[in-house]
Amino acid sequence: MATITLKNVPEETIARLKARATANNRSMNREAIECLVRAAGAPSITVEQLRARHREQAARGIWLDPDEVDRFITEGQR
Repeated sequence: MATITLKNVPEETIARLKARATANNRSMNREAIECLVRAAGAPSITVEQLRARHREQAARGIWLDPDEVDRFITEGQR
C-alpha cells in the first residue's frame, strides 16, 4: 500500500473527519481511507439499477424497508 501526505487541510474538515471516525468506530486514518475509496473508486448506482435490484430481491421474497431504500439511493449519489 502507498502512503500519502495531505497538507493544508482545513480545521473544519479535520473536525468533521474526527466526528465521522468516532461515529463509525474507526481511526481517523481508516475513515480518511474510506472517504477516499468512496470518492475515487465507488461506482454510482443508477435508479434503474436500484429498481432492478429491488425487483430481484422481491422475486426472492426479500423486501427492503424504506430506510434501506433511502440508504441505497444515498450511496448511489456519492
